[in-house]
Amino acid sequence: MTTVLLLAIFLLAGHAAPTVTMITLLGLFGLGVNPVLISLGVRFAGEAPTLGSALTVSGFNLGTAVGSWIAGLAIDSSLGATGPAAVGTVIAALTLIPAVTIALVQRRRPGPSPARAANESAGTS
Repeated sequence: MTTVLLLAIFLLAGHAAPTVTMITLLGLFGLGVNPVLISLGVRFAGEAPTLGSALTVSGFNLGTAVGSWIAGLAIDSSLGATGPAAVGTVIAALTLIPAVTIALVQRRRPGPSPARAANESAGTS
């Protein structure tokens, strides 16, 4: 959804009302994924949940810093004010590669899901 919204912002940047709507939706969808990703990091960290959470948040911070730097460079390009939205669209689209890869690997892997395995190791079913 983030990729679609950023692309819409890039394409509709000349129109105020749709841009404001898209930015609002981007905030709702974009920030809503962070708790899900942190919980996945904690779940897959096994016996080091604090490390999993810290690395996930560190990844967000690094991505924000690098993405902001690249978006700043894009403003000086021929894209002008739409440069940051173009950069965000490309970055968001690139995040689909590992997400789809993980989903495919998990789908093909035999055995219990990570949630079931965590429950079984904790003694619950």
